[in-house]
Amino acid sequence: MHEPEGAVLPSAEQAEAWLAELGVAEDDRLAVLAARPELEAAQDLMAVLEERRRDLLTHLGDPRPLPAWPDIGPPHERVGNLLYVWVFLSALPAVRAFHERHGVTRRDGSRVLANLAAQVAAHRSLHGAAGLSGQNWLTRHFRATIFDFGRLHVERTYFEGDVPGGGATSPVRGEPVLALHIPEGRLTAAACDESIAAATTFFRREFGHEDYRFGVCTSWVLDPQLRSYLADDSNILTFQRRFELAPGTGPDCADTVIEFVFKRPATWLDALAQDTSLQRALVTHVRAGRPWHFRTGWFPL
Repeated sequence: MHEPEGAVLPSAEQAEAWLAELGVAEDDRLAVLAARPELEAAQDLMAVLEERRRDLLTHLGDPRPLPAWPDIGPPHERVGNLLYVWVFLSALPAVRAFHERHGVTRRDGSRVLANLAAQVAAHRSLHGAAGLSGQNWLTRHFRATIFDFGRLHVERTYFEGDVPGGGATSPVRGEPVLALHIPEGRLTAAACDESIAAATTFFRREFGHEDYRFGVCTSWVLDPQLRSYLADDSNILTFQRRFELAPGTGPDCADTVIEFVFKRPATWLDALAQDTSLQRALVTHVRAGRPWHFRTGWFPL
């Protein structure tokens, strides 16, 4: 655990440079910087910022989940969740230092921290304005539990499911596992093999006090319903075959899947692109009134 230092906002110039380095688009950088005066002038907002920064710094490198960070509501709708962008920026030097201690280059660290840019861009695509709705997802990146390994991002975490008969051939609740997350791009088998091998080597070297027996993934990409639409040798189905799936489908997450893939509201169904077999599969399935599910699976490391 790490004791936090006093929370100080980076200067506007420093914040601009860091946001640009992480790939945040110019319009969104300007919106983040424009929120700074109101943030600094509001004692209650600065108190939230200091508390959330302390959350990150005292749990730096700790894979246990943080309590949820709620959206910023009245009377600060104009600043809104852009407050959390400043929280992440205020913690950035400590995250960089943690990366360096574990042999992660600034370039590699920036690639995984650039998920901030992706989340801000997704908010603009979905809502037409600057903002952030993925603050709880990003707390994992900004307390250094997720790392970039090329095709996949991999997270130190603990298994949360209950698998009947779990133990020798499946993970048990609470055991350390390596969770795979899938950035956008082609999910080729060779690239995934390389990422999994690099991640396994890295985590066993740097965090060898934990015994990593399994890789796990929770994603709509693991929904077996995709087999009805995609070619058997497609990258997605090849990826699926790595995993033993946990029983149960969970809730219908069709809207979330549509928004993630298309970066547009699910209500725009008729206007969405239909250029790939995956795009056609997702839209056809939802138009038929059928659900998509996030499924959890695992494989031995």
